[in-house]
Amino acid sequence: MILKGKKNHVFLLLLILVTIPTSQLSDAQKSTTGPNIIITTDKPSYIFGDTIVIYGTVKTVIPGNTIAVRILDPYSNLIQTGQPTLGQDGSYIYSIGISGSLWKTGGVYTVQVQYGPAIQTQTTFTYTATTAPITGTFKVQNPNTQQIFDIPYTIFGGSVTKMAVNPPNFSLTVSIHSINYGSITLSLPRPLLDARSSGGEDIPFTILVDGEQVTPQREQATLSDRALTIQFLQGVQSIQVIGTNTTLQNNPTNESGEQNADLSKPVSSVPEFPLATPMLIISTILVILLSMRIHFRFS
Repeated sequence: MILKGKKNHVFLLLLILVTIPTSQLSDAQKSTTGPNIIITTDKPSYIFGDTIVIYGTVKTVIPGNTIAVRILDPYSNLIQTGQPTLGQDGSYIYSIGISGSLWKTGGVYTVQVQYGPAIQTQTTFTYTATTAPITGTFKVQNPNTQQIFDIPYTIFGGSVTKMAVNPPNFSLTVSIHSINYGSITLSLPRPLLDARSSGGEDIPFTILVDGEQVTPQREQATLSDRALTIQFLQGVQSIQVIGTNTTLQNNPTNESGEQNADLSKPVSSVPEFPLATPMLIISTILVILLSMRIHFRFS
């Protein structure tokens, strides 16, 4: 009887196991199995010149395994690779600067992280293509004094074709060829162009991009110059910086090359013949004396 009871218990146990839904077993297995690699980028989108920061963790650290990072463009071309250091806690971080001629296609880029021969995961980010920056110095001549000023610049998304000053309205016009949206940084010498209040304090320049007034993205000022960073859209042709004073107005010359008078200073009226007045007084006195002598002689 006891043996028979044991057999019944075994039978009931087997019956219970058989009747458990297989879906519940699979769900329990899923709950204990997480991603082997976690991967994250610090931003969802980037432009040329940005730095991509890739970081995450590896679930299980296996001695001897290394971690590798690969970046692929929208056409699956390999752009850049790296091998970050893996911490004892399984964490990793890797930074990649966006520079060079390979970063020329805009779109969705893929970041692949592989740990060992088989463990791999990936994520994506958006890259907006711009051209590589162009850095140079444009020489601008004062049309009145013939003095030449150097204007250093850095432009993203295009190129500078011309710079010219306009003395009457205290402005600098920069002509550009923009093939994408971008920005330009201009370092303006204060002796050439500045913007100051009547009390001598710095005030904002007026910035016109194809005639539309904008606010500069950034400005840095020193005793010798003021640097402006101005953003523009694709197709923009002209950027105008308007100040309040410029050395182009100092000692202007006329068409013949002679210096014009500075009308801002008062001019004293000076007689052409400084001895005319004393001579006139003396002559008048002599005429009076002569008249008196003639009068007494005939009286």
